[in-house]
Amino acid sequence: MNRRLLFVHAHPDDEASKGAATAARYVDDGAEVSLITCTGGEAGDVLNPGAGVAAPEQMGDVRAQELAAAVAAIGFTRTYGLGYVDSGYHEDPADVPPGTFSRTPLDEPSRKVAAIIRNERPHVVVTYDEDGGYPHADHIMNHLVTMRGLEFAEDPDADLGDESGADLPPWRVPKVYAAQIFPAERVRALYDAMVDAGMTGEFLERLSRRLTDEPERGPDAKVWCPDHFERRDAALKAHVTQIDPNGHWFEVPRELERELYPYEAYRLLRSDVLIQPPEDDLFASLDLEAVEAAQPAASTWASAVGE
Repeated sequence: MNRRLLFVHAHPDDEASKGAATAARYVDDGAEVSLITCTGGEAGDVLNPGAGVAAPEQMGDVRAQELAAAVAAIGFTRTYGLGYVDSGYHEDPADVPPGTFSRTPLDEPSRKVAAIIRNERPHVVVTYDEDGGYPHADHIMNHLVTMRGLEFAEDPDADLGDESGADLPPWRVPKVYAAQIFPAERVRALYDAMVDAGMTGEFLERLSRRLTDEPERGPDAKVWCPDHFERRDAALKAHVTQIDPNGHWFEVPRELERELYPYEAYRLLRSDVLIQPPEDDLFASLDLEAVEAAQPAASTWASAVGE
């Protein structure tokens, strides 16, 4: 039985910066790894000096092409785009334009996510923390939409409208995680090593702003994936308008990162099984046959798809 993992991301490039090496590792291990991208990234600025200039009306098409290249680098099994308009980053939430993703009534995109969940039947879903990881309105909305979509997906009485997959049996996802790019232990390990090596740069400055002496809960899962950092980097570089290949993403030598923190980290948001953190596998403790058997109308669905 194939393991099934679903990532829900806000913008093109988030799939490359949050869990890309994990996704590539599970693809190579034979899992089905799917991706939802909620917006088209139309509000993104050109952040790579070498990328040239993209007119605002072209940005959506450019970001779609970049996403396709990143998806190919990582190897996602299937991808879905919800088609919402990028809200853009605004320090004042009141400045977010109407008609954008974060201004959309919550249940609308949540129904779309629920229908995809019923179609994909993932054993694990990865989204963002409640704060979005940083205060981008679309990232916060991404968390809310994912969690609401999970509720709809398992509710046999939920009205999912005419979404493709809405008529499939309910599906409860047994484990849900939030991706963590900068857990405290990673920040400290990389910062100390870079300082000891006499390194400078924007990435070191970013790490310094995240340093804390306050006790912090460690990751609930740490997926070992150093052999897939190159795939992550290729996916990042596929987002030509967003990622400067000479910029801060690549200031840490990969051999140093592999030595000090060869993981991608996750915080558990919900689990139907007892876990013993830190897990080394997002599917840890899951009995997949039991999960399938416990689902509403599981036998009917399995018969329908020939499993």
